[in-house]
Amino acid sequence: MADYRFTISLNTFDASLLPPGSPPKGSAQYSAVVHKFLQAQFAGFKGDARIVVSEDSILVEWTLPPTEQDPVVAAVSRLQRGELVPAILMLELLRQQHPNELRILYNLGLAYSNLERLAEAKTILEEIVLLAPNHADSLVALGVVYSKEGQNEEAVEVLEKAVAADPKNPWALRNLGACLVLGEQVDRATSCFLQAIQLNPKDQQAFFGLAEAYRTAGKLHEADAAYHQVVTLDEFSQFAQLAKRQLSSLAHADFVMRGGGTGRPDAVMCCLSALEHFEGLVPTEIQRIVFEVTMLGTKGLNINDPAPRYELRSLPGKFSGLQLVSMAYVGLKLTAPEQNYGFDLAEEYARAKELFEKKRGK
Repeated sequence: MADYRFTISLNTFDASLLPPGSPPKGSAQYSAVVHKFLQAQFAGFKGDARIVVSEDSILVEWTLPPTEQDPVVAAVSRLQRGELVPAILMLELLRQQHPNELRILYNLGLAYSNLERLAEAKTILEEIVLLAPNHADSLVALGVVYSKEGQNEEAVEVLEKAVAADPKNPWALRNLGACLVLGEQVDRATSCFLQAIQLNPKDQQAFFGLAEAYRTAGKLHEADAAYHQVVTLDEFSQFAQLAKRQLSSLAHADFVMRGGGTGRPDAVMCCLSALEHFEGLVPTEIQRIVFEVTMLGTKGLNINDPAPRYELRSLPGKFSGLQLVSMAYVGLKLTAPEQNYGFDLAEEYARAKELFEKKRGK
């Protein structure tokens, strides 16, 4: 069995960890609320805990089973599951007993950063850098904190030290790349992202950063390929959704450029075809087609490739990407004109509508 005992002043307990609306320090109910809170947090840890909260101190006696010899591991496990408050609580308690242990300080700084309590995170991580100037993971975490605070130059400086301390640290390279993009050092940023991807080919965030760097540099073909790789790695993640929006933006920019800024005749004809196809259909039938196209579009539609390569369950035949986008745009205009499809075909649709009405003698 492993036994741990912590005693801290009640006055030094971080009251911000308590639920909103808790009584303030010094009130008659404060000790009882702290006691209840601590009991609830320790309920998630293995072993037996005895908690005594008096008027001026907190005593925690914690007995771990033989299979759980390291309380830091238990705290880090909570941190990795996103349970930040109990992780911070345990790490703060462990810090009282081991004030200079890097594992405790690093994970505590990381937890505060994830909780957006940047002042506490920065203080702890800067303390680590003084104790261990080449602790790469702490340098990365500190760089992230600086970046969150808008101190981009300081972030770059710290992240460069992290890369120097550990040149094969993909997280250091990826975060340095992101800060270099903000600092308009796009070539260096691209190099960092490429190195990070080589070290960790499944790092979706690094691919997104690479795509952003390419887009900033005007290398739109390379950006398109990198955004598609983001979606391929995990199409339902936050970064995939951002990548899809950027892909749509790139596709529309290319679409407009190919039309010379005066509208695309091929898109006019696609919108006209959609108007003719939807004539006589009830709104629910049109909405079903629009929904299917929209779902297909989440995987990406190449609107600048004229080849008919896409199929729908609701319609026979094959369609080009531009045909499907035009179909969805027209369908929304007919059934829900207040909605924004996310791809602007207003000029082409207006021209197609004129042609459609002229053909119908209206």
